Amino acid sequence: MIDETAGEQSRHGVRRRTLLAGAAWSVPVIAIATATPLAAASTGARGRFVIESMLGGTWVNPQYYGASIQMRNDDTQATTLPAEPITSGVVVVTFASVDVGVVQPAIIANAGGSSPVVGALPATDPTWTSLGASDNGDGTVSYTLSFVGSISGQGVTHVSFGVLGSAPLHSGISVSVQATGSPTDGSTSSRTVTLF
Repeated sequence: MIDETAGEQSRHGVRRRTLLAGAAWSVPVIAIATATPLAAASTGARGRFVIESMLGGTWVNPQYYGASIQMRNDDTQATTLPAEPITSGVVVVTFASVDVGVVQPAIIANAGGSSPVVGALPATDPTWTSLGASDNGDGTVSYTLSFVGSISGQGVTHVSFGVLGSAPLHSGISVSVQATGSPTDGSTSSRTVTLF
C-alpha cells in the first residue's frame, strides 16, 4: 500500500514489514510518495510518461526490496487528441548505498520466462527489461529499468522488480524514482518514496 498524500506520513496504522517465510514477497509495505512535475505543458499531440503509483514489499531468501510501478501516458495536457503513443521509456530508481547489498541489476518480476512470479504484485508488461545498476559515487546507487512498446493516451504499463537489500533490510528508507518517455512533451515524472 502507498499513502500518496504529499508531505505528511500518517502517524496511525504504520506497521513494520512482515516477512512471510517460504513466500517470494510479503504483503506490500506502506510508503509515502510525492509527485514532482519537472517540465512545462505539453505541445501538440504528445502525452506525458507519468509515475502514477508505486507499491512496495520485501522479497526474502535472500532479502530484496521489491516494488511495482504503474506508469501512464497522461494526455490531459495535450492540445491535440489522440496523443501519440509513448514507445520507449526509462525509469531510474535510486537508493542510499548503505541500504543496498551487492550492486547488481534489478530483477524483473512477473514478466514471464524465468522471472520470479509474485502473486501480490501486478504483472510486469513483457516490454520492460532491467538495464544496469551503478554506484553514483555520492552515497547513492541507481537502478535503471527500460520500456520499449506502445502506450496510447491514458494507457498504462506496469513494472515489478526487486533490488538486493542490506542484511537485514533497513526500514524507513527514502527512494527516489524518475521516469522519462519518448515521444512525450519533455516532462520528467519524479517521486520520493519512503519504504518501511
